[in-house]
Amino acid sequence: MLDKVVATFGGLLVLVVFSLGCAFLVGLVGEWYALQNEAAYLAASQAKYGGYTTEANAELSRFIAERGLERSRLSVEVSAPGGPVFWGTPVRARITYRFPYRLGRWASFDVPVTGAGRAVSAYVPGAYGVAYTWPSY
Repeated sequence: MLDKVVATFGGLLVLVVFSLGCAFLVGLVGEWYALQNEAAYLAASQAKYGGYTTEANAELSRFIAERGLERSRLSVEVSAPGGPVFWGTPVRARITYRFPYRLGRWASFDVPVTGAGRAVSAYVPGAYGVAYTWPSY
């Protein structure tokens, strides 16, 4: 009789831990997709315009505001800030966000999630009249 009670309790405990782990993973995968999409956009924008533009920076600020991200937890790296790179140069963008997770009063930890994008510049000097900048969000 006691063995059935222990087995039932153990089975339920495993099921609850598995369910919480899956929910945690699904939430992080969704956030990773969002960061990956934004990083791919920043890389494609750098490839088109030859560098990191004020328009791309405004889009990054909009993304941060829409997602409700804390700026102090965000890190943005781009390979072509402040000026144009010419046709054929590889460009990249990387966005890292440290998502906070808390388990009541017992534990709190940050989970860093990174999205990365790459492209090849197709910029021809004089093709676009854009202003280049550094990531400021």
